[in-house]
Amino acid sequence: MSFIDILRAEYKLTYSELFRRKSALISIIIYPYLFTGFILFFGLTLGSIEVFNRRIGADPIIYMITASYLMISLFAVIDDILWRPISSEYDGTLPYVIVSPVNKLKYYFAIPFPRLTVIVLTGLTSIVPVYFYYNGLNGLISSLYILVLTLIGSISMITIAVIIMSIIGLIGESWRVLNIIRPILMILLGVYYPRILMPTLIYIVSSLIPASYIIEIIQKTLSKTPVEIYLLLLIAIAITLFYSPISYKSIYFWEKRKVKKGV
Repeated sequence: MSFIDILRAEYKLTYSELFRRKSALISIIIYPYLFTGFILFFGLTLGSIEVFNRRIGADPIIYMITASYLMISLFAVIDDILWRPISSEYDGTLPYVIVSPVNKLKYYFAIPFPRLTVIVLTGLTSIVPVYFYYNGLNGLISSLYILVLTLIGSISMITIAVIIMSIIGLIGESWRVLNIIRPILMILLGVYYPRILMPTLIYIVSSLIPASYIIEIIQKTLSKTPVEIYLLLLIAIAITLFYSPISYKSIYFWEKRKVKKGV
């Protein structure tokens, strides 16, 4: 079975669920606004917009709506990959997935694309209108630029997400470990707390995540800070490609371990 065939099957599965549960689609649309409102509410009780502008160099509303949208897009990829084997194990379909002749790397690479497509399109209801309202035509162009970078950053997370998924599967007690890993990833990505403000050790660990470089490009663009766009993009792509053979090996060991245990 080709990658396109697997991708087509995943699109049918995801979209049938979204059209059946329209509340899920509505939630995706309003999440960036909810996250932004929640963070700004508590932020303004502890500080002021002027302090934020002075430290970050960007309008807090534009910055937070962008950060919220980035977080949702990135975790659309991460969660879809990390939760799929756990879900399959609990609903009893994991043995069928393992014994199927489908290439597992292709299978897990295809999983996040349908939901990611929906989330990128929902940027038209969050990023685009906010940017256009504040900056007019220039804001519209900037929002499309942010959407493209978000798509690249989200795709760059596929290989590392597959590696993490395999490691979690080998450890066991998967959902408990996953609930520890997710918040750590949220911090390391530097979406809400820029990497330049992180302690050195955390910054180094964060540098191992390809999407963190894309996020850095977006944050520096918003704060109008000089940024080596092509260099950071090249680093992100290089790390993603570096993880590709590792992700293949990790899936192989995960599958072998599951077969040995008799799943």
